Amino acid sequence: MNKWFRKGNARRFYRIDMPVRHFIVPSSPIKDREIYATGANYFPASFKSKVEAQKFHALHWANRIQEHSEILLKIFDEIIQFVEFFGECALSISEGQNPRQDPKYWMRVHTHLNGFQHARLMEPSSPKTYQYIKMIEEKYMTFLRSMVASIEKSTPTHFAVDDHLPHGFKVDEMISTFESAKFDKIPLVQTLRHVSAYMDSYLEAYRYINEDNYLKQFPSEWKVQMANVSASGLAVHLGKRFEQYSRVDVYLYFPEDEKVLQFDGTVVDTRTDDKTLTERVAINFEFPDGVSQDYLQTQIQKQEVKDCMDIVL
Repeated sequence: MNKWFRKGNARRFYRIDMPVRHFIVPSSPIKDREIYATGANYFPASFKSKVEAQKFHALHWANRIQEHSEILLKIFDEIIQFVEFFGECALSISEGQNPRQDPKYWMRVHTHLNGFQHARLMEPSSPKTYQYIKMIEEKYMTFLRSMVASIEKSTPTHFAVDDHLPHGFKVDEMISTFESAKFDKIPLVQTLRHVSAYMDSYLEAYRYINEDNYLKQFPSEWKVQMANVSASGLAVHLGKRFEQYSRVDVYLYFPEDEKVLQFDGTVVDTRTDDKTLTERVAINFEFPDGVSQDYLQTQIQKQEVKDCMDIVL
C-alpha cells in the first residue's frame, strides 16, 4: 500500500505534478492536554539539520568579527538564546503543553518581551549596526507577542489565532541587500545574515502552527504548491511531518469554481528530502467520495492539456 508513489503510472489512476492549493492536518488533534495542538510535527529532522547548519555558520562568522568583537559576540549570543527559547515555547505548544502552567517559565517568557538587552551596548559606538540588530529584534518581537497572545487565550480545545503573522519586515529587505557578492567576506554582514536565517527558521515553524489553526476557514488564502496528484492520493513537500500510517484530513481548493474538496487520507510514506530540507509526505485517499474524485480527475486532465500546450514542437 505504501509503494504507490514509486510505481510510476502503472496503476489505476494517472498521477501528475500540478500546482494545488491544499490544507493538510491530522484527523485527530491533541485535545486531552493543557493546550490544543494539531498533532503535526513542526520540528522534524529536516528542520533540525537546517538550524544546526545555520547556527554553525552564524557562530563561525561571529568569531571572525574584529571591530567591537566583545560587545557583538555578547549581542549575537543573546539573540541565539532568545531564538532558541522561542523555539522551546513553540515546541511545547505543538505537543499540547501550555507554558503558562509553569509560573517561573511564564515569567521568563514575559522577560523576553523586553527585547534584546545587550543590543543597546552597540548604539553609542556603531549606531548603524545597532539599527540592523533592532530590525532583527522587531521581527522577533512581533512573533513572540503573537505567540504570547495566543497562549493567553487558548484552551485544551481551541488554539486562539486572530490573524496571519505578517511578512515583509525591514530586516528582510536588509538581508536581501546583504546577499550581494560584495558582502561575501565581511564577517559582520555574514553574521547578521546567518543569525537572521537561524531566527527565521524558528519563526516560520511557528507560522506553520499559527496558519494551521487559522487558514482552514480561508481556502482562497491557501498557498499554491506543486504536488504529485492523482484521484487516489497526493505527495507533497511540507515543512512539517506526520506519523507513518496516521490519518489526515486533506482539503484541496480550486478557485475557478470556488470549490473545496475534502478527503480522508492515510500517510503511506514520509521521508526527509535532503536537498530541500523538507518532508516529502505521500497520502492515500481512503474511500473517497465519487463526486469529489471525479472532479479531481477532471482537474488533473485539464492540467495535462495545459502541459501539452506548453510543449514546443
